[in-house]
Amino acid sequence: MRMGPIRRLAALIAAGAAALALAGATTNASASVAGNSSDVLWHNTTTGELAAWLLDGRGNVTGDPRLSWRCGPDCTRDWKVVGTGDFNGDGRTDVLWHNTTTGELATWLLDGRGNVTGDPRLSWKCGPDCTRDWKVVGTGDFNGDGRTDVLWHNTTTGELATWLLDGKGNVMSDPRLSWKCGPDCTRDWKVVGTGDFNGDGRTDVLWHNTTTGELAAWLLDGKGNVTSDPRLSWRCGPDCTRDWKVVGTGDFNGDGRTDVLWHNTTTGELATWLLDGKGNVTSDPRLSWKCGPDCTRDWKVVGTGTFG
Repeated sequence: MRMGPIRRLAALIAAGAAALALAGATTNASASVAGNSSDVLWHNTTTGELAAWLLDGRGNVTGDPRLSWRCGPDCTRDWKVVGTGDFNGDGRTDVLWHNTTTGELATWLLDGRGNVTGDPRLSWKCGPDCTRDWKVVGTGDFNGDGRTDVLWHNTTTGELATWLLDGKGNVMSDPRLSWKCGPDCTRDWKVVGTGDFNGDGRTDVLWHNTTTGELAAWLLDGKGNVTSDPRLSWRCGPDCTRDWKVVGTGDFNGDGRTDVLWHNTTTGELATWLLDGKGNVTSDPRLSWKCGPDCTRDWKVVGTGTFG
C-alpha cells in the first residue's frame, strides 16, 4: 500500500479565530480524576482550527483550547484527519493526517499543551491507486510493543491490515488480521473505533451494524488473530442511528476501560456508553456541553485522546 509522489503539507492558513458554537457550562475538574480520562478533538475546516474539549472524567467539559497550528480550506482539500495516538513514544496524544493525492501520512506531534512541535511523515505512502481500495479506519497498538499503529480496511477484499510502526515514523510491516469483512459484510457492518474491549491490554476493533443496531468487538490477541466477536449489551438501530452516530472511543470516566462516544447533531448532545470491560454498557451519561446544528455546520469530531 505504498504509492504516490511526495508533496509537502499545504501551508496552514492564518484565518481569524472563530468561536465554537456551544451550549453548556464548565465545572471544576477533580484532581483525582483529571488527566486519566479521554478528551475530544474537533476540527473546523473553514477556519482551520483544531480544538480539544478537555474532560474531567465525569462528563464535564472544562475548556476548549485550540491547537497552535491550523489546517483550513487550502490544506483540507488534500489532508484529512484519520486518527490520533502517540506516534513518537513520548506519552502524548498526536494527530494523524492522510493526503490521498500524494499518499503521504503525516503526524502532528503535540507537547501535551496544544502546541504542534513538528509534522514528520510516515515512511510509507498510500496514494490514489491504493486509497481506491484501502481506507484508514483506526489506530492502536496491534502487536503489543507499546507503539501506536495504523489500521486499514479494504472493503473489496474484506482484508484488514495493520501498519506496524516503530515509534519513529517507520512502517516495519503490514500484516493482515486473520478475519475479513468484505462486500456482503460491509454492506451492514462498519468499523467505528478501536480500543481494549475485554480488559486484556490489547487493542480490539469495534463494529456497528446500523440495521440490527448491534455493536460487536473483534477481540485480538496482539498477533493479528481475531479470537471472537462478542456483542455489546446495548444496541442502536434505525430509529437510534437516524440521530446518533459513533464518533470515537476512549476512557471517558477514568476507570481504565474503553467506552464509546456518540454525537446527536440534531440536539447537539454527546453521550458516552460506559463499558465494564466485559461488553456490558452500564450507563450513557451526556457531556456537559453540546454541539448542535449551528456548531456542526463547521465543527466535526475527528479524534479522542489526552490533549491537556
